[in-house]
Parts: sequence; C-alpha cells; structure tokens
Amino acid sequence: MAKKQSEQFFMRLGDRTISFFTTVYEIAVLLVQSIRAVPSVWFYRRQLLEQLYHFSVKTLPIAAVIAVFIGLGATVQGTYQSSELLARYVIVNVIFKTTIIELCPIVLSLVLAGKLGASLAAEIGSMKISEQIEALETMSLDPVGFLVLPRMIAGLLMLPVITIFANFLALFSSFFMSVVVTDWISPQEFVSGLEMDFKPFEMYFGNWIKPAVYGFIIALVGSHFGLKTTGGAKGVGNASTNAVVVSAVFIVIFDYYLGKLLL
Repeated sequence: MAKKQSEQFFMRLGDRTISFFTTVYEIAVLLVQSIRAVPSVWFYRRQLLEQLYHFSVKTLPIAAVIAVFIGLGATVQGTYQSSELLARYVIVNVIFKTTIIELCPIVLSLVLAGKLGASLAAEIGSMKISEQIEALETMSLDPVGFLVLPRMIAGLLMLPVITIFANFLALFSSFFMSVVVTDWISPQEFVSGLEMDFKPFEMYFGNWIKPAVYGFIIALVGSHFGLKTTGGAKGVGNASTNAVVVSAVFIVIFDYYLGKLLL
C-alpha cells in the first residue's frame, strides 16, 4: 500500500513538472508570436487604445488605496523601529528606498495580477469557448495581434505610469503621517532623508523597469491561459485562477533576479 502511494506521488510530481515546463514553452511561443505581430500594431490601434484605458484609468482607484496604505504602513513600521542612536532622516531614507524600489512595485503588481490577469484570462477564455476566436481567423484577423499584442503593450506602458502615481501617493502619505499627524520628524529632516545617498537609477528601476516587466508578465500570462481555455464556464474559472497564480509566481521570481542583476 505504501509503495503504491509513493508511486502515485512521484507520478503526480512528474505530471506537474511536465505541465510546468509545457506551460513555460507555450508562453514563450506566444511571446514570439506577439513579437512577430508588432509590425501590424497600427492596424489594431483601436484595441490598443481600449487596453490602455483598461490598464490605466480603471486601475487608478485600487492603486491609490494600496499606495496610501503602503506609505502609512511603512512609516508606522519605520517609526516603531527607530532608535535614539539613529538619526531620524536615516529612517526616512530607508522608508523612501524600500517603498520606491520594492514595496509599491511588487505589492501593486501582485494585486493587479489578481485584477487584470483574471480579467484578461476570463475575457479571452469566454471568447475561446464561444468560438469567437475562430470567427476572427475566419475574417483573416490574427488572434494574437488582435487580442494579445494590445494587452501586452498596454501592460508594458501603463503599469509604470500607475506605479509612478502610486509611489507619489505613498511618499505623500508617509510625509503626512510622520510630519503632520505624529510630528515625528520635521519637514526639513524628511527632505534630507529623501536626498540622502540619492541615486537616479533607483528611481528608474522602481518606477519604470520593474513595473514594465511585471505588466508585461501579467498581460502575457493572462492571455496565454485565456487562449488555452477549455471546458465551458468551469474552464474559464480555472483559466482565471491559473493566470493569477502563475503571474504572481513569475513576478516574485523576476523581482529577485531583477534586483540581483541590476542593483
């Protein structure tokens, strides 16, 4: 009995491993197909504009709420860990760099992976099971260019914009909490903390590079699972769940490697 259970365990493990590498391969193929469709992006400009709006304006409220409380939470933790042996502007510098480089980009991206990734997978998956994608091919329209490319470009362009907006709100809420509400530090010391050991590349890294990669991942993974949807309404639900989980895993993995390679 124990031997049979161990065999089943290794069989399931092998099936999951094969499924993982198959998914990675299929996502890579979809990426190549999307790159090949780039020259026709002007033909799909209407779809691109719709996705730019979807990735930007519709995500502003949730991004604003997340950013404000990231700034407040980071400030509370920073003030809690402060000591008389350490200048307060140094704590502000740690809060500033942690928020810009790590907290806002990754927390915002993980939340938007749940919102946008699931939405993309469900939308494209519904089109797949209702045979609308086959209808696009009948009308000589490339499904990758029509559905995937606009979403990938929108994610690549608009997530950095949302992250800049979120970082600004996070810093403002941090300033408001530490200077106005608690009077923990003076405005001059707060500004000194922001200027301390300032490196312009850190701003580019936290505001542009990481969010662009994460937005690209969310759009690519969500589109992939949407195109692979099977099995009716249940399949759409599974595709949405898989898109969120895989996007989150990829975001965390790339967060480590981007920091390791670029910082």
